[in-house]
Amino acid sequence: MTEMKAPHECPQCHINTVKRLSVGIWLCGTCGFKFAGGAYSPRTKLGEVAERAARAGVTSSAMAELKAEKARQVEAEAKAKTAKRRRRKPKAEKEPDKTIEEKTD
Repeated sequence: MTEMKAPHECPQCHINTVKRLSVGIWLCGTCGFKFAGGAYSPRTKLGEVAERAARAGVTSSAMAELKAEKARQVEAEAKAKTAKRRRRKPKAEKEPDKTIEEKTD
């Protein structure tokens, strides 16, 4: 709880005027920047790890792996959809009804 009441630095303007609005919602009093954070502190360990990973970016090989996996998934879904479709049997052509004259013959 004491961590919540302590002054925190804004990630945008870097001034110690961040206040908690509600659970996980923080607001800078100077620049008005509203952001999500932890329940009792605006920065969490998990958030810092995610920020570092986002800054480092995804390597090209990992990106290629993700694209290939996505393509396989889309292909499997398309195959599953086509397997579920039932084809209708073609309708047999009916012979035209005989007219009255043809019936009497």
